[in-house]
Amino acid sequence: MSTSRLILFFALIAFVSCKKKKADDTISFNNRLDKQVTVTVYPTMTDYANNTNPVMRKVVKGGEILTLPANSLVSGRTYYMDWYTDDFYTNNWFNDAFPQPYTQVAFTPSNNNSSFYFDPGFTGYARKTYLATNDLYSNWHAVNAYMEDTSEGYHSFWSTMSENERYKTITVTKGFNAFYTYKNALGTMVTDTLNFKVHRTEEAYIEFMNSKGQTLGSMATGRLATGIAPDYKSSSKDSVMAYLPNSDYYFLMVKD
Repeated sequence: MSTSRLILFFALIAFVSCKKKKADDTISFNNRLDKQVTVTVYPTMTDYANNTNPVMRKVVKGGEILTLPANSLVSGRTYYMDWYTDDFYTNNWFNDAFPQPYTQVAFTPSNNNSSFYFDPGFTGYARKTYLATNDLYSNWHAVNAYMEDTSEGYHSFWSTMSENERYKTITVTKGFNAFYTYKNALGTMVTDTLNFKVHRTEEAYIEFMNSKGQTLGSMATGRLATGIAPDYKSSSKDSVMAYLPNSDYYFLMVKD
């Protein structure tokens, strides 16, 4: 091989190595939306759930790519990402315990996994509805209870229920736990912790799940017993219909 070819050969190797090194030395956050996104990265799930100890917070304009040095985050360590648009309609508040396409909250940067995306398909009113209090939680209490007849619609049973049966409150938290408090037959307050899945739907729909991924109940906007029959549609984001564990009723719940 001639000297000139050797020089060209080694120059090509150096160029490829340099290019690979440059790619490996960066982490990118790609905003696929036409709106700006605020992204915060937390070191633990507990920090994510409580908005504490962020390791990074950035605002990425619509259509832009935020590129950071790879050493901004520790390779191989799992972090927890929280991103949203200014109106909270597009966001990644979806529980990793019930996977849906694309990275949701937890992510682990590495040489082979260094590009992350803000996807326009992550939409819905769940975050705005359920995390309206300090972006951490919301409290709800029951004001009526219904059963639904397929032909005659909703019928209230509130007047036939005891005070103990009426007492239902739920606190929905950012960390994908809901605290459901009710009174038993003796009037003693009991609190159950429920995991929930946030559905990627237009309405604010969360589904309570057990450890086997089976449904225990749900809360949702969009259709209220106080709406107009026959579809009972409602645009309210401060009232939900809740089908609670171990109950035959749909409870109308309002935000505190």
